[in-house]
Amino acid sequence: MDIFKGIEFNYMQFIGPLLILFITMFGVAFIYRFLLFKLLPVKLYNFFIGPIALLGFFIWLIPMELGFHQFFK
Repeated sequence: MDIFKGIEFNYMQFIGPLLILFITMFGVAFIYRFLLFKLLPVKLYNFFIGPIALLGFFIWLIPMELGFHQFFK
Protein backbone atom coordinates (compact mmCIF):
# COMPACT_ATOMS: atom_id res chain seq x y z
CA MET A 1 0.00 0.00 0.00
CA ASP A 2 1.68 3.16 -1.24
CA ILE A 3 -0.02 6.20 0.23
CA PHE A 4 2.45 8.57 -1.48
CA LYS A 5 2.14 7.30 -5.07
CA GLY A 6 0.99 10.71 -6.32
CA ILE A 7 3.98 12.54 -4.83
CA GLU A 8 7.15 12.86 -6.88
CA PHE A 9 10.34 13.34 -4.88
CA ASN A 10 13.86 13.57 -6.31
CA TYR A 11 16.12 11.61 -3.95
CA MET A 12 19.26 12.27 -6.00
CA GLN A 13 19.44 15.87 -4.82
CA PHE A 14 20.15 14.49 -1.32
CA ILE A 15 22.32 11.48 -2.13
CA GLY A 16 25.05 13.39 -3.97
CA PRO A 17 25.71 16.03 -1.31
CA LEU A 18 25.61 13.42 1.46
CA LEU A 19 28.20 11.32 -0.38
CA ILE A 20 30.39 14.40 -0.75
CA LEU A 21 29.91 15.12 2.98
CA PHE A 22 31.05 11.59 3.89
CA ILE A 23 34.07 11.79 1.59
CA THR A 24 35.04 15.25 2.90
CA MET A 25 34.80 14.29 6.57
CA PHE A 26 36.68 11.04 5.95
CA GLY A 27 39.35 12.89 3.95
CA VAL A 28 39.92 15.52 6.63
CA ALA A 29 40.11 12.85 9.36
CA PHE A 30 42.56 10.84 7.22
CA ILE A 31 44.79 13.87 6.68
CA TYR A 32 44.66 14.60 10.43
CA ARG A 33 45.64 11.00 11.20
CA PHE A 34 48.39 10.99 8.58
CA LEU A 35 49.95 14.23 9.83
CA LEU A 36 49.50 14.12 13.60
CA PHE A 37 49.01 10.51 14.75
CA LYS A 38 52.65 9.98 15.70
CA LEU A 39 53.21 13.51 17.00
CA LEU A 40 50.32 13.81 19.48
CA PRO A 41 49.75 11.71 22.58
CA VAL A 42 46.86 9.25 22.19
CA LYS A 43 44.50 11.09 24.57
CA LEU A 44 45.08 14.42 22.85
CA TYR A 45 44.70 12.84 19.41
CA ASN A 46 41.39 11.22 20.43
CA PHE A 47 40.19 14.48 21.97
CA PHE A 48 40.69 16.41 18.72
CA ILE A 49 39.24 13.83 16.29
CA GLY A 50 35.69 15.13 16.90
CA PRO A 51 36.51 18.79 16.22
CA ILE A 52 38.50 17.73 13.15
CA ALA A 53 35.47 15.84 11.80
CA LEU A 54 33.38 18.95 12.52
CA LEU A 55 35.92 20.97 10.53
CA GLY A 56 35.32 18.57 7.63
CA PHE A 57 31.59 19.24 7.98
CA PHE A 58 32.18 23.00 7.78
CA ILE A 59 34.48 22.57 4.77
CA TRP A 60 31.55 20.80 3.08
CA LEU A 61 28.98 23.29 4.36
CA ILE A 62 30.50 26.53 3.06
CA PRO A 63 30.67 25.63 -0.68
CA MET A 64 27.17 24.11 -0.48
CA GLU A 65 25.95 27.52 0.82
CA LEU A 66 24.02 25.78 3.57
CA GLY A 67 24.71 28.18 6.40
CA PHE A 68 22.47 28.18 9.44
CA HIS A 69 20.18 30.91 8.10
CA GLN A 70 20.01 29.40 4.60
CA PHE A 71 19.24 25.95 5.95
CA PHE A 72 16.31 27.09 8.08
CA LYS A 73 14.79 29.62 5.65
